[in-house]
Amino acid sequence: MPHLVIEYSSELESHTKVSAMMQAAHDAAVESRLFGVDDIKVRAYGCGHSLVGGRAASSVHITVYLLSGRDQPTQKALAETVLTHMKKLRLPLQSLSVDCRDMDRSVYTKEIY
Repeated sequence: MPHLVIEYSSELESHTKVSAMMQAAHDAAVESRLFGVDDIKVRAYGCGHSLVGGRAASSVHITVYLLSGRDQPTQKALAETVLTHMKKLRLPLQSLSVDCRDMDRSVYTKEIY
């Protein structure tokens, strides 16, 4: 835990930029001190088409999936930390956003190999 899912405009799709976004998200989760380093999972998906304010524009949105139970101030601080790390990349964006979502702890299941 957690899962950080990055959705980015496809024009940002170069190995360097995607790797940097993934590393920034991972580093933010580590910095939060809420998770063990080995428990952090990051995925990135390119979006072929993106509108911001009704116009074609570059954007990045990160959803942080957490096991339920963390309070709103903790989630807000985590979202702000992720946002801060992403802003340091100085990507050519019109929109950058982060949201935290609870996953039901009673039904979340995983297998470790």
